[in-house]
Amino acid sequence: MAYQDPSKMSGQLKFGGSAALMQAEPRKNGAQKAAPTRNSGKSNGNANGDEGATRVPLYRQISDTLLEGIRGGKFPVGSFLPGELDLINRYHASRHTIREALRVLEDMGLVKRQRGRGTLVLSTDANPAFVQTVKSPSELFSYPDTSQFRLISDQRIHADKVLARDLNCAVGQEWVRISGLRTLEGDRLPICWADVYVIPEYGSIAQRLGGSSRPVYEMIAESFKESIEKISVRVTAGEISEQKASALGVEPGSPSLSVSRFYQGNGGRVFEVSISEHPASNFSYTFEFTRGWQTADHWSWSS
Repeated sequence: MAYQDPSKMSGQLKFGGSAALMQAEPRKNGAQKAAPTRNSGKSNGNANGDEGATRVPLYRQISDTLLEGIRGGKFPVGSFLPGELDLINRYHASRHTIREALRVLEDMGLVKRQRGRGTLVLSTDANPAFVQTVKSPSELFSYPDTSQFRLISDQRIHADKVLARDLNCAVGQEWVRISGLRTLEGDRLPICWADVYVIPEYGSIAQRLGGSSRPVYEMIAESFKESIEKISVRVTAGEISEQKASALGVEPGSPSLSVSRFYQGNGGRVFEVSISEHPASNFSYTFEFTRGWQTADHWSWSS
């Protein structure tokens, strides 16, 4: 999602008096004031000819132009925008592109599409919403680049009733469980205990994880040509078991924050579930939300 006054997402790991900051930098997209034109693919510059700027998608260019028309009085409140066929011919765009441009305006609360009548202009001001930008999957509760995964064990297992509930899978389903500690370079205390469950055909990835700072899903996507279609994140509170407490350097029964991530790939199949358990005494996560209007340029999430 891209929008005005973008929000930031940050997390903070606390180790004594030091803190390692994780932050997703906000995307800065200026409004496109030039009339929409198809990009030839030879240049990624913006309307001012700046080299290296992010190319604005055609549907965004069209929605920005229509937005200027609404705010400038060309399309007053109570009137209808030009029809789809008119917009297709005017901007040399596909029907899908035009509908995406209109959807952006509808998401902003500026217009309402009415079947058989057209697109009615409702307002000149966008409805603000509290939104959060996530530009890539790695920004969902990510760890610093200096963190490493220390492999402890990997084994094939079958989910019992308790594990099946945690993994949202069928009882008896087979997984490869990869267990280890994620640590910061040069820090004696680990960040968390991580149990990563992958489908058996991807189990060999365990041999590549020791000392790696890369997320497991990235390595799976690269090694097995898996696509990442959807990521779900679940956060729960709990207590650290005796087995994990010793490795994490805390007392058994200490409060913990558990973050579960579910990765869906081709055909909606869940190919990985990672469960990271963080001692509450040395981990916190902070979200910052800013009022703004939203469109759909990159990864998003809902709760």
